Amino acid sequence: MTTTVIRALVGVLTALLITIGTATAVRADGIVATINAPEATVEDQLLLTLTIEGSRSAQPTLPELSDFEVYPRGQSTQMSFVNGRVTSSVSHNYLLVPKRAGTFTIGPATVELDGQVYASQPIEVSILDASQQPQQSRDLFISAKVSTTNPYVGQEVVYIWRFYRRVRIGDARLEPQDFRGFLVEDLGKVREYQATVNGVQYLVSEIRKALFPQETGTVIIPASRLTCEVLVRGRRGGSSAFGDFFGTATTETTVLRSREIELDVKPLPPAPPGFSGLVGSFHIDAQISKAELKVGESATLRLTVSGNGNVQMISEPQMPELGAFKVYDDKPKGSVERSGARLSGSRTFSKALVPLEAGELAVPPVSLVYFDPGAGEFRDIRTAAIPLRVSPAEGQEELHLTESLAPTTGKVAVRILADDLLPIYKSLDAVQSSEQRRRAPWLLLAGLLLPPLGFLSTLVVQRRRHRFALDADLRRRHQALRRARKGLREIGASSSEGSEVSQQGSRALRQYIGDKLGLEGSALTPAEVDEQLRKYGVDEDLVRQAHTLLERLEAAQYGAGQVDPGELVAEIERLLKHLERQIKR
Repeated sequence: MTTTVIRALVGVLTALLITIGTATAVRADGIVATINAPEATVEDQLLLTLTIEGSRSAQPTLPELSDFEVYPRGQSTQMSFVNGRVTSSVSHNYLLVPKRAGTFTIGPATVELDGQVYASQPIEVSILDASQQPQQSRDLFISAKVSTTNPYVGQEVVYIWRFYRRVRIGDARLEPQDFRGFLVEDLGKVREYQATVNGVQYLVSEIRKALFPQETGTVIIPASRLTCEVLVRGRRGGSSAFGDFFGTATTETTVLRSREIELDVKPLPPAPPGFSGLVGSFHIDAQISKAELKVGESATLRLTVSGNGNVQMISEPQMPELGAFKVYDDKPKGSVERSGARLSGSRTFSKALVPLEAGELAVPPVSLVYFDPGAGEFRDIRTAAIPLRVSPAEGQEELHLTESLAPTTGKVAVRILADDLLPIYKSLDAVQSSEQRRRAPWLLLAGLLLPPLGFLSTLVVQRRRHRFALDADLRRRHQALRRARKGLREIGASSSEGSEVSQQGSRALRQYIGDKLGLEGSALTPAEVDEQLRKYGVDEDLVRQAHTLLERLEAAQYGAGQVDPGELVAEIERLLKHLERQIKR
């Protein structure tokens, strides 16, 4: 800046101070309402400014704004000089986010000054659907769509959310959505890529979820809302000449909304016998570890069900009658793949088969009945029969200790073929000391009591195992804490960070609560967690902790804040200990 320019600026400021010192303050009481644009879309926001003249402390009263979400955005004070007189005013700013399209009237705002009420003029605004604004004229916008709007109950609906931007942003916060009426599975991490829309290149953040509607009829996927700070160089339409001259960068709060999506969920047709509950596209396969064996040997039969759809519902297919075999079940193994375009998975059921007879045997076909939403019909698929060649077992060893000498007479004479290693003693004195003889009655009593006590203990254990085998909910409740801690150990041992850690922690906590309360944990929202925990009499403070943690983890999945894996594991572990005591109580 040259010396001449600096002197000119100093002269302007000096004249301004002299004017302030000699001016006479006047008041022009009233309130004026202005809007930054008479037209916007449902994905934009409006800036409503209420300017109060004549008082710096008076607060305006807003009109009814039920068609908008309202966020205060601070205030500013202005002074103006007209013909040597000074007037002052205070501007109160409000951000208005439209809830729907249409033409709306913002009613008069009011303020009371010295006992008199002043009102502003009403303002009419037009809110357009987002599709009516050309995308190439927008710096940032969000979109949401689904793979189908007319699914069957239980069918996978892929929900795709995208955030497009071509300007610098900061502090982006995506508010959690309430997918009430759906089972929800995340499909991988947040994806980042470049895309061109109508000739304009954008940076895109994409989130995919698999939604499984659990009820028929009209089901609404709620609108999403994202708030972020947009970096602006100078203010468009602003009055700060100094800011524009020096290139001052400011930020503006922007709220983006996607439209809500309405689904018409159809019921499944009447199900045939043996329907597995699976909806999607599935396959079943059967394999045997060996096709030739002997009576008494074992072969492992593996049944694998795999496919796309509601793979969480995969259960063991109904086995045909296997009368020629002893059957021993093994623990099933499964996996769910969430990183693809759709949810896929498999589950393998293993059984040890021990043939009881020799000959040409076979494992009969195993059937799986599922619903194919693409074809709109049930499908019955079967494995092929597996032939087995079973040979007789080798000669069995017989243990003969005695032999009859006169089998035809009334009395049986017996010849001893084998004897003990030690000689037979006929008196206790030969093997007992005097001390042992004194203890003999007590040892005898203990010997008499031990068998019934052992029997009772075995009976209790067997009954407990039987209860666990028949009651799946009891097994879930009993194993809930163990499963949750296993998930936490996986978080601590992995090198994941950011949204993936948040997703794993949220899943571990929700699955624990679902297992303890007999619910589908992956579909629980923070609000539903509150409701269920209160039903079980959990302390309000603990309910609030669980709610806050779940909301923080959901927000962190979309980049709103960072999560330290070690601290997260410790926090969830503490919460699980308290919940375990509360729910047991």
